[in-house]
Amino acid sequence: MERKGIGTMGGALDGTMAIEVSGHVAGPYAGSLLGDLGCEVIKVEVPGEGDTHRGRNPNYQGYSPSFRALNRNKKSMTLNLRQQEGKQVLLRLLEKADILIENFRPETRMRLGLDYEELSKLNPRLIHCSISGYGQSGPYRDKPGFDTISQALSGMLNLVTDMDKPKVAGFSITDHSTGAFAAYGILAALLARHQTGRGQFVDASLLQVSLAFIESHIADYLNGGEAVSRDNFPRGRIYCFLSSDKRPLVVHLSGHEESWVGLVKATGRTDLLDEPRFSTRKSRWEHHYEIAAILQDEFRKQPRAYWLEALDANSVANAPIYTIDEVFRDPQIKHLGLPREIHHPRMGSSNLIGAAVNLSDTPPQFMRPAPLLGEHNDEMLTRLGYNKEAIEGLRARGVI
Repeated sequence: MERKGIGTMGGALDGTMAIEVSGHVAGPYAGSLLGDLGCEVIKVEVPGEGDTHRGRNPNYQGYSPSFRALNRNKKSMTLNLRQQEGKQVLLRLLEKADILIENFRPETRMRLGLDYEELSKLNPRLIHCSISGYGQSGPYRDKPGFDTISQALSGMLNLVTDMDKPKVAGFSITDHSTGAFAAYGILAALLARHQTGRGQFVDASLLQVSLAFIESHIADYLNGGEAVSRDNFPRGRIYCFLSSDKRPLVVHLSGHEESWVGLVKATGRTDLLDEPRFSTRKSRWEHHYEIAAILQDEFRKQPRAYWLEALDANSVANAPIYTIDEVFRDPQIKHLGLPREIHHPRMGSSNLIGAAVNLSDTPPQFMRPAPLLGEHNDEMLTRLGYNKEAIEGLRARGVI
């Protein structure tokens, strides 16, 4: 099957093909990151249903904004993998592919015939990335795994919620970070393949990624110290305040004495420089919440805009705590050219963020919008050697 680069400038992964058999967030996000770099990503979906994120917002008729974000730069092909014919089509795709991304539970993956040892016999160069909740073995192997479950089990959720009134975080940090780590593993396997000529199995689990993502925050505990918490993490360094117009902001002092001096100068409380309780970094750590209360009284006297300007004038790192609707009015966000627009000929324009990194010679790009369900069935099957009559037969039998 012929493979062609799809970027106008040539992406770093031009000429590679990934087959993505995944839904929700982690797997699709990994696929979108590869697609940004020029990989041809073929998303395999259930006929008539597709990825669950298509219908996350029912107002968008199977083309929800979250689906568009997670599935940019992909083609969609529908296959019923419960049917033998569907499995055979998938194997024909994998025979020529460079990468397989799937997020089945290990038991389901094996039942579908997606065993790496067998697939590597079919295509020794295949890189098989399996994303799971808990890994490929262990007592939780076959339990359902989701973003928030892994946040909770790893201790991550404890760092972002009030344990007396627990609430979930307002974003899927584990799903997205697992997608990024999965892409990282795939890229490493591609580089290794240049040396060995062989692919390999990439195992990415939500639980292990959650733990790795907060490693620096639990390192003290792992080495005999105090466990990090929402109470002790910001001490002496990070303060959140409300201004007179009830708009929040954050101040970060880092470890520099100059930052502390700048903060008290900005608030007009230079008398605090002579206060023995606050004279050293250690003492400010110990009396963090006393300092926060004293300065909060000052921040209530002026609007947020005043404080942002005063803090900037004293070289203190600061930022407004924006709501999402405020973010895109910020001059720095505008300067970055965000959001970016991408257009689908039938579904119109979408505003997205896109890749989080910039490359000078092979920049990530929006090469195609997220696909409609099964939009590329005929194209892909034709490339596999099916003629029009055979394709219609697959469609009539519910294979696609």
